[in-house]
Amino acid sequence: MRKVLQTIFCILAVLSVAAVLLVGILAGWLYALIAVAAAILFACLMLWCKNGNPFRRPPEEPHADYMNTEEENDRLNKKQ
Repeated sequence: MRKVLQTIFCILAVLSVAAVLLVGILAGWLYALIAVAAAILFACLMLWCKNGNPFRRPPEEPHADYMNTEEENDRLNKKQ
C-alpha cells in the first residue's frame, strides 16, 4: 500500500509542477502559487510514504511487571 501511495503522490507532484506554467499563463502568476504549494505538498507526502512516519515511537520492549505471572517474569528477566 505504501508503494502505491508513493507512486500516486509522485505522479501528482509531477503534474502539479507541469501545471505551474500553464496556470501562470492562463490564470495569473498568483494562482500559480497554488500549484507550487500543491507540488510541495505532494512531494512531502511522497517522501513521507517512502521513509515512513518519523514521529512513530518504536515498540516498547516487554519488561517484568507485577501483573505478569512468575513464569513470564522469569523469562523476561533471563532475557535481559
